[in-house]
Amino acid sequence: MRISFLFLFFILFGGFVKSQHVEIGMFGGTTYYLGELNPGVPFVNKPRPVIGVLYRKNWSKRYALRLSANYGKLAAEDKMNSSDWSGFRELSFSSSILEASGVLEFNFLPYQINNYNTSPFTPFVYIGIAAFQVKPSVKNMTSGIETKGSSLIAPSIPFGFGLKFDFFRNLGLAIDWGIRKTFTDKLDGLDETYLNGYQLSNSQNNDWYSFVGISLNYKILTKRDRCPVAK
Repeated sequence: MRISFLFLFFILFGGFVKSQHVEIGMFGGTTYYLGELNPGVPFVNKPRPVIGVLYRKNWSKRYALRLSANYGKLAAEDKMNSSDWSGFRELSFSSSILEASGVLEFNFLPYQINNYNTSPFTPFVYIGIAAFQVKPSVKNMTSGIETKGSSLIAPSIPFGFGLKFDFFRNLGLAIDWGIRKTFTDKLDGLDETYLNGYQLSNSQNNDWYSFVGISLNYKILTKRDRCPVAK
Protein backbone atom coordinates (compact mmCIF):
# COMPACT_ATOMS: atom_id res chain seq x y z
CA MET A 1 0.00 0.00 0.00
CA ARG A 2 2.84 2.40 0.83
CA ILE A 3 4.56 1.70 -2.49
CA SER A 4 1.41 2.39 -4.51
CA PHE A 5 0.76 5.53 -2.42
CA LEU A 6 4.14 7.01 -3.42
CA PHE A 7 3.96 5.75 -7.02
CA LEU A 8 0.64 7.47 -7.71
CA PHE A 9 1.91 10.71 -6.18
CA PHE A 10 5.00 10.93 -8.37
CA ILE A 11 3.03 10.00 -11.51
CA LEU A 12 0.66 12.93 -10.82
CA PHE A 13 3.39 15.51 -10.25
CA GLY A 14 6.43 14.25 -12.12
CA GLY A 15 5.55 15.58 -15.57
CA PHE A 16 4.16 19.00 -14.80
CA VAL A 17 7.10 21.11 -15.94
CA LYS A 18 10.20 20.95 -18.11
CA SER A 19 13.16 21.97 -16.04
CA GLN A 20 16.30 23.86 -16.72
CA HIS A 21 18.15 21.59 -14.30
CA VAL A 22 17.24 18.56 -12.27
CA GLU A 23 18.52 17.59 -8.83
CA ILE A 24 18.17 14.41 -6.82
CA GLY A 25 18.97 14.21 -3.15
CA MET A 26 18.75 12.62 0.27
CA PHE A 27 17.31 14.20 3.40
CA GLY A 28 17.98 13.45 7.06
CA GLY A 29 16.94 15.15 10.27
CA THR A 30 14.43 15.12 13.08
CA THR A 31 10.68 15.41 13.57
CA TYR A 32 8.50 16.94 16.23
CA TYR A 33 4.76 17.09 16.88
CA LEU A 34 2.49 19.87 18.19
CA GLY A 35 -0.86 18.93 19.70
CA GLU A 36 -2.51 18.05 23.02
CA LEU A 37 0.50 16.08 24.23
CA ASN A 38 2.91 18.83 23.21
CA PRO A 39 1.07 22.15 23.03
CA GLY A 40 4.07 24.45 23.01
CA VAL A 41 7.81 24.07 22.54
CA PRO A 42 9.38 22.44 19.43
CA PHE A 43 12.31 19.97 19.66
CA VAL A 44 11.88 19.28 23.40
CA ASN A 45 9.15 16.63 23.64
CA LYS A 46 10.60 13.39 22.20
CA PRO A 47 11.95 14.46 18.77
CA ARG A 48 12.49 11.50 16.47
CA PRO A 49 14.53 10.80 13.29
CA VAL A 50 13.34 11.19 9.70
CA ILE A 51 14.96 10.28 6.37
CA GLY A 52 13.84 10.97 2.83
CA VAL A 53 14.57 11.38 -0.85
CA LEU A 54 13.84 14.32 -3.12
CA TYR A 55 13.61 15.25 -6.77
CA ARG A 56 13.85 18.92 -7.75
CA LYS A 57 13.01 20.49 -11.11
CA ASN A 58 14.40 23.99 -11.44
CA TRP A 59 12.21 26.20 -13.62
CA SER A 60 14.73 29.00 -13.27
CA LYS A 61 17.38 30.25 -10.86
CA ARG A 62 14.56 31.55 -8.64
CA TYR A 63 11.80 28.93 -8.82
CA ALA A 64 11.79 25.16 -8.43
CA LEU A 65 9.33 22.31 -7.95
CA ARG A 66 10.44 19.81 -5.30
CA LEU A 67 8.94 16.34 -4.88
CA SER A 68 9.79 14.52 -1.66
CA ALA A 69 9.12 11.23 0.10
CA ASN A 70 9.94 11.09 3.83
CA TYR A 71 9.73 8.38 6.46
CA GLY A 72 10.17 8.96 10.18
CA LYS A 73 8.73 8.72 13.67
CA LEU A 74 6.51 10.97 15.78
CA ALA A 75 6.18 10.85 19.57
CA ALA A 76 5.26 12.93 22.62
CA GLU A 77 4.22 12.45 26.23
CA ASP A 78 2.31 14.36 28.87
CA LYS A 79 5.05 14.47 31.49
CA MET A 80 7.11 16.68 29.18
CA ASN A 81 4.57 19.52 29.20
CA SER A 82 3.14 21.64 32.00
CA SER A 83 -0.50 21.95 30.93
CA ASP A 84 -3.31 21.44 33.41
CA TRP A 85 -4.40 18.29 31.55
CA SER A 86 -1.09 16.46 31.74
CA GLY A 87 -1.38 15.33 35.36
CA PHE A 88 -4.78 13.83 34.66
CA ARG A 89 -4.04 12.07 31.39
CA GLU A 90 -0.53 10.63 31.93
CA LEU A 91 -0.46 9.55 28.29
CA SER A 92 2.12 9.22 25.54
CA PHE A 93 1.90 8.35 21.88
CA SER A 94 4.21 7.15 19.14
CA SER A 95 3.76 6.50 15.44
CA SER A 96 5.63 6.01 12.22
CA ILE A 97 4.90 8.62 9.55
CA LEU A 98 5.18 8.34 5.78
CA GLU A 99 4.78 11.49 3.72
CA ALA A 100 4.79 12.40 0.02
CA SER A 101 4.81 16.08 -0.89
CA GLY A 102 5.12 18.53 -3.74
CA VAL A 103 6.18 22.12 -2.99
CA LEU A 104 7.02 25.27 -4.92
CA GLU A 105 10.30 26.85 -3.82
CA PHE A 106 11.36 30.48 -4.21
CA ASN A 107 15.05 31.47 -3.94
CA PHE A 108 15.67 35.00 -2.69
CA LEU A 109 18.93 35.10 -4.66
CA PRO A 110 19.57 33.65 -8.13
CA TYR A 111 21.04 30.25 -7.35
CA GLN A 112 22.18 27.13 -9.12
CA ILE A 113 24.53 24.40 -7.95
CA ASN A 114 28.04 24.78 -9.39
CA ASN A 115 27.20 27.86 -11.45
CA TYR A 116 29.70 30.69 -10.88
CA ASN A 117 27.34 33.17 -12.53
CA THR A 118 24.91 32.83 -9.63
CA SER A 119 25.11 33.27 -5.87
CA PRO A 120 26.88 30.43 -3.98
CA PHE A 121 24.04 30.42 -1.45
CA THR A 122 20.48 31.62 -1.02
CA PRO A 123 17.72 31.71 1.58
CA PHE A 124 14.53 30.14 0.27
CA VAL A 125 10.89 29.63 1.22
CA TYR A 126 8.31 27.12 0.02
CA ILE A 127 4.69 26.01 0.22
CA GLY A 128 2.79 23.10 -1.32
CA ILE A 129 0.60 20.07 -0.70
CA ALA A 130 1.28 16.71 0.92
CA ALA A 131 -0.33 13.47 2.01
CA PHE A 132 0.79 11.48 5.05
CA GLN A 133 0.08 8.17 6.72
CA VAL A 134 0.30 7.49 10.47
CA LYS A 135 -0.72 4.63 12.77
CA PRO A 136 -0.46 5.96 16.33
CA SER A 137 -0.24 3.92 19.52
CA VAL A 138 -1.36 5.57 22.78
CA LYS A 139 0.08 4.41 26.11
CA ASN A 140 -1.10 5.11 29.65
CA MET A 141 2.15 5.73 31.52
CA THR A 142 0.57 4.87 34.89
CA SER A 143 -1.00 1.52 34.01
CA GLY A 144 1.30 0.64 31.11
CA ILE A 145 -1.70 -0.20 28.90
CA GLU A 146 -1.08 0.55 25.24
CA THR A 147 -3.82 1.01 22.63
CA LYS A 148 -2.94 0.70 18.97
CA GLY A 149 -4.91 2.99 16.70
CA SER A 150 -6.02 2.48 13.13
CA SER A 151 -4.08 3.73 10.13
CA LEU A 152 -4.85 7.28 9.05
CA ILE A 153 -4.14 8.81 5.63
CA ALA A 154 -4.77 12.56 5.40
CA PRO A 155 -3.63 15.71 3.57
CA SER A 156 -1.45 18.48 4.95
CA ILE A 157 -0.02 21.81 3.83
CA PRO A 158 3.79 21.93 4.07
CA PHE A 159 5.49 25.31 4.27
CA GLY A 160 8.86 26.44 5.51
CA PHE A 161 12.18 28.09 4.88
CA GLY A 162 15.85 27.25 4.67
CA LEU A 163 19.24 27.93 3.17
CA LYS A 164 20.79 26.40 0.03
CA PHE A 165 24.50 26.59 -0.74
CA ASP A 166 27.15 25.02 -2.95
CA PHE A 167 29.08 22.20 -1.33
CA PHE A 168 31.45 20.52 -3.81
CA ARG A 169 31.31 20.53 -7.60
CA ASN A 170 27.80 19.33 -8.55
CA LEU A 171 26.79 18.77 -4.93
CA GLY A 172 24.74 21.23 -2.92
CA LEU A 173 23.50 21.31 0.67
CA ALA A 174 20.21 22.66 1.98
CA ILE A 175 19.11 23.30 5.56
CA ASP A 176 15.34 23.00 5.80
CA TRP A 177 12.75 23.69 8.50
CA GLY A 178 9.34 22.60 7.27
CA ILE A 179 6.05 22.83 9.17
CA ARG A 180 2.93 20.84 8.25
CA LYS A 181 -0.58 22.09 8.89
CA THR A 182 -2.97 19.13 9.09
CA PHE A 183 -6.76 19.00 9.00
CA THR A 184 -7.15 16.33 11.66
CA ASP A 185 -6.92 16.05 15.45
CA LYS A 186 -6.18 12.31 15.21
CA LEU A 187 -2.45 12.50 14.48
CA ASP A 188 -1.72 11.45 18.08
CA GLY A 189 -4.55 8.89 18.27
CA LEU A 190 -6.33 10.59 21.20
CA ASP A 191 -10.09 10.29 21.56
CA GLU A 192 -12.20 13.38 22.17
CA THR A 193 -13.29 12.15 25.62
CA TYR A 194 -11.61 10.10 28.33
CA LEU A 195 -12.77 8.52 31.60
CA ASN A 196 -15.90 9.89 33.28
CA GLY A 197 -16.54 12.28 30.42
CA TYR A 198 -13.44 14.41 30.95
CA GLN A 199 -12.13 15.99 27.79
CA LEU A 200 -9.01 14.31 26.48
CA SER A 201 -8.37 16.38 23.36
CA ASN A 202 -9.66 19.56 21.80
CA SER A 203 -11.15 18.62 18.45
CA GLN A 204 -11.27 22.31 17.47
CA ASN A 205 -7.45 22.47 17.36
CA ASN A 206 -5.85 20.26 14.73
CA ASP A 207 -2.44 18.66 15.20
CA TRP A 208 0.77 19.79 13.47
CA TYR A 209 4.06 18.08 12.68
CA SER A 210 7.41 19.27 11.39
CA PHE A 211 10.57 18.01 9.68
CA VAL A 212 13.90 19.75 10.29
CA GLY A 213 17.11 18.63 8.66
CA ILE A 214 19.77 18.78 5.96
CA SER A 215 19.65 17.49 2.39
CA LEU A 216 22.55 16.61 0.11
CA ASN A 217 21.62 17.33 -3.51
CA TYR A 218 23.27 16.32 -6.78
CA LYS A 219 22.74 18.37 -9.94
CA ILE A 220 22.29 16.20 -13.03
CA LEU A 221 24.30 17.72 -15.86
CA THR A 222 22.60 18.77 -19.08
CA LYS A 223 24.11 18.79 -22.57
CA ARG A 224 24.65 22.53 -22.21
CA ASP A 225 26.72 21.91 -19.06
CA ARG A 226 28.88 19.25 -20.72
CA CYS A 227 29.33 21.01 -24.07
CA PRO A 228 29.15 24.78 -23.78
CA VAL A 229 28.40 26.57 -27.02
CA ALA A 230 31.37 28.51 -28.35
CA LYS A 231 30.81 32.23 -28.80
